[in-house]
Amino acid sequence: MALALAAPPTFAAAGQAWDPPQKPAATPLPRSARFGAAVDRTAKSPAGEATPAGYETVLGVNEVLSGKHKEGAARLAAVAGRAGALADVAAYYLGLGRFLSGDAPGAAAALAGLAEAPQASFLGRDAQYLALEAASRAGDNTRALALAEAWLTEADPTLAPEAWLRAAVAANALGQRRKAADFLRHLSLAWPDAQAAQAGNALARAMCGEMGRGMGREMGQGEASGGQEGRGPSRTSPTGGGEACYDPDTPANVLLRAEAMVEKGAPEAALKLLEGKWPFDAGQAARAEYVRGKALYRLRRFKAGAEAFARAAGADPAAPLAGWARYHEARCLWRSFEAADLDRMEALLRQVLAAPGRDDPLREVAARHLALLLVERGRFPEALAAAGQLKGLAVSPDLAAQGATLTALLRFVTGDLAGAVADLAAFPERFPEDDWADGARYWRGKALAAQGKPEEAARAYLDVLSRRPNSYYGGRAQAALAAMGRSVGPGVVASPVREGPRCPGRGEPASAPAAAALAKARLLADSGLPALAEMQLDFAARAMPDRADLAMAHIEAAEAMGRRGAVLRTAWRTFGGCLARGTAGDLQPLRQALYPRAHAGLVTAALAGSGIDPDIVSSLIRQESFFDPDVVSGAGAVGLMQLMPDTARAMGAKLGLKVDRQALFDPAVNIRLGVAFFRERVASAGSLSAALAGYNAGQNRAAVWTRGFGGLGEELFTELIPYTETRDYVRRIDANAMMYARLYGR
Repeated sequence: MALALAAPPTFAAAGQAWDPPQKPAATPLPRSARFGAAVDRTAKSPAGEATPAGYETVLGVNEVLSGKHKEGAARLAAVAGRAGALADVAAYYLGLGRFLSGDAPGAAAALAGLAEAPQASFLGRDAQYLALEAASRAGDNTRALALAEAWLTEADPTLAPEAWLRAAVAANALGQRRKAADFLRHLSLAWPDAQAAQAGNALARAMCGEMGRGMGREMGQGEASGGQEGRGPSRTSPTGGGEACYDPDTPANVLLRAEAMVEKGAPEAALKLLEGKWPFDAGQAARAEYVRGKALYRLRRFKAGAEAFARAAGADPAAPLAGWARYHEARCLWRSFEAADLDRMEALLRQVLAAPGRDDPLREVAARHLALLLVERGRFPEALAAAGQLKGLAVSPDLAAQGATLTALLRFVTGDLAGAVADLAAFPERFPEDDWADGARYWRGKALAAQGKPEEAARAYLDVLSRRPNSYYGGRAQAALAAMGRSVGPGVVASPVREGPRCPGRGEPASAPAAAALAKARLLADSGLPALAEMQLDFAARAMPDRADLAMAHIEAAEAMGRRGAVLRTAWRTFGGCLARGTAGDLQPLRQALYPRAHAGLVTAALAGSGIDPDIVSSLIRQESFFDPDVVSGAGAVGLMQLMPDTARAMGAKLGLKVDRQALFDPAVNIRLGVAFFRERVASAGSLSAALAGYNAGQNRAAVWTRGFGGLGEELFTELIPYTETRDYVRRIDANAMMYARLYGR
């Protein structure tokens, strides 16, 4: 007899789990609803004169944000229609105040205009979401469903689970069961560990239970299709109505939910889910071990993960799942430093590649990892042969590009320069949008130089330099040309690039919409609402990405708010070409926002006598924390240089300092200890690239790479780092150090 399903989770007795929270303030809300109260100031119009309605609007917004919801809503209702440029702000916070004070119908009415035309205001999308919540709370399911479907076209991922839940509840209430089931299935698998997904699963169980009872009435008590153990992923009513349900507790759906939890960053939840006594058949039990292995890998429990994958493969060695389980077992073993584990990894990958049948994606990843393992062990000809097994496989462009990159580099390493030149020349033609296209151009120059063809090599380097001089490969190409005695000045423009890049500070035509957006942002900032000013500028800069004035205004506002991610997004969207090709003069207006040099004196003092370029450490800090002294990583690393407390204490003992975790938030302490640690890594690793790799991946792993291919030189060491994250990390720090040198001078 099949095992009984695990009991579904229980929820609070007060109302159904999928009802809106009893207190409106407990509802997930957008960022604009969670600002603290602003400073009271007299609002000013774009022309500069004080306006009573504007002043009242700002006071009302402050009252709503400070918790005086009814008072703020009343004040804003009194100025409705007279707020001028702040009309959308007044309407939104009137709606928010009413919503939070429990007046859902009043909130819906206040928000209706903004919700119907969300593209017209920087608060439009938030108003649409809040109107959805108000409609749900008011029981207007038709309106709630329409608003949810409209908002979900460009959903904010932090609020999307709640909106999917509200959409499902509304569809179910309207009798649209199949649509509701589709919403619940998406919610359960896209956000499997979210609180909204748990509530959605409870609703799904209730819907399936209702359908089961309906089927029982149709078929006679005791004759429902299959009972508890027979539940499938969906069920259709025998009456022909087309109603279906999503059952999160079928074995198949449990496995899908667990795998989604792993992929969405909740491996602990996946393991907990798999602990239930689910009635898996033999194939599903093997799949459960496979998913368990993936969860353990994410938790860095590599030995236990390898054992789980081995069990999955052993359940049916000829099944397609077994090949993938062997591949993932090999990945777990790669994290070991034991020679026997690495030997088994190699054997597993060769077993996958030798298996009959053709699973191109599996064979591609197995061949690539085998090549990387052989590179790590310094067996370059064998690595090239393994990389050659990628040819002819129907793989994705991204994976094919990775294979082509590795093959070309290994031809260079093994002395097949003609083959390397041919492969490297073909790469940009085959993968013109790949990030490594300039890398292929640069290494083609290196291969031509090694063949004794300096003129052709120089042309290849110049091609790279003229395309993106401010990139990693642009900097390498400039250094290579300088070593050949061919100095190239700033401002090189590529022959394929017919127009100069858009840079800040250059003249642009007047624009009435841009001027209005800037004026409104100034009004909000002058009114003591800087967070709303930043939102307005972000909205305008997205709508008009070719306007340098809007982009710079938003970058300045976002920097002041500490929103580094927003700074970078706007800078790259509007000034991406300038960041890649602009001169130091072009980039000066962006220097402080994108390449700050905070605490430069502390860095220089800590590096005294080391010979290490301070720009490398500034770039490292930029990469680790973007100069935020209060940042803490998910792994527990602290502060500017992201030091683990144990590492900091060990370094402190060497320097005669007693250090606790709290001290690591002090920039002076963090930089002193972090630089001391980095200096040790450089001294022991033997090269800057290896030291940076160790800072990211761990010094023991970097030592393995140094033994395997460190003798090829720093450039090839960087290119052959097997971990994509670490390889990109080293390149990025090198490129950013070059930018620091250009923008600030040596």
